[in-house]
Amino acid sequence: MLHGKYGPKMNNKFWKNKKILITGHTGFKGSWLSLWMKMVGANVCGIGLKPNDDSLFNKLNLSKKIDFHNVLNINQFSNLKKVVQNFNPDIVFHLAAQPLVRESYREPIQTWETNVMGSIKLLESLKKINKKCAIVILSLIHI
Repeated sequence: MLHGKYGPKMNNKFWKNKKILITGHTGFKGSWLSLWMKMVGANVCGIGLKPNDDSLFNKLNLSKKIDFHNVLNINQFSNLKKVVQNFNPDIVFHLAAQPLVRESYREPIQTWETNVMGSIKLLESLKKINKKCAIVILSLIHI
């Protein structure tokens, strides 16, 4: 572990040229993670919904900075499988979710479809790649 002035320091060499798939890359956290991964030299593939005009994704101009930017709902299983198989990631950060509590009450079926079945569809897509892949799942379930 490398140590910096304020504690552990990230090993940028580890991330250099790693193929990082980020679902929910157009959201707030996904945008920051996409930018950070690019800054440490990773190849980033993003899967997410179309960002709002005033989104952090657009403010950071990430559509021009990340390698592959896919406007795609993770519930579109056949398209999701194609993106995952073509990119063949080393590491996946799964952030795609419907995180807003009020929205989850208004649209519970859509929320569960995205947060639960979207995660399952992503995992099923990853079974088809030809190497081992680490995945970090950050998703929410509101009931």
